[in-house]
Amino acid sequence: MEISRCHRPAGHWDWPIPLPYSMGVKLDGLVMVGGQVALDEEGRVLHPGDIAAQARICMDYLGRVLTSLGAAFQDVIKVNTFYVGHGTQEDWEEAARIRAEYFPEPGPIATGIPVPALAYEGLMIEIEAVAVNGGAACQ
Repeated sequence: MEISRCHRPAGHWDWPIPLPYSMGVKLDGLVMVGGQVALDEEGRVLHPGDIAAQARICMDYLGRVLTSLGAAFQDVIKVNTFYVGHGTQEDWEEAARIRAEYFPEPGPIATGIPVPALAYEGLMIEIEAVAVNGGAACQ
């Protein structure tokens, strides 16, 4: 069993306090990416309250972690999205369309989970994923 870890790709967000977590882990061909949020390199919230802008940033960060572990969006088989529940339906639908742009058809399975708040004030969305390196199982 081979384990690879991605601690933080260059230019990626970082926690404002030192923590022993990895952004992603690859175990043989299974790639798991921890929740990606719209923070800058110093841990400051980007685009506070703007779920669409944050969704794009989260997806870009997700792509960086996947790449660092030898995977890509077409390898993603599951996505979990946590979002602050007081956003409008229009905000949520726009963020969903943005996320969908990153995946080829037919895309991964997905779950959306409304939450009262995320770790930092102004964060509206957090996205985590599971991939199987070498291609998705659903064709």
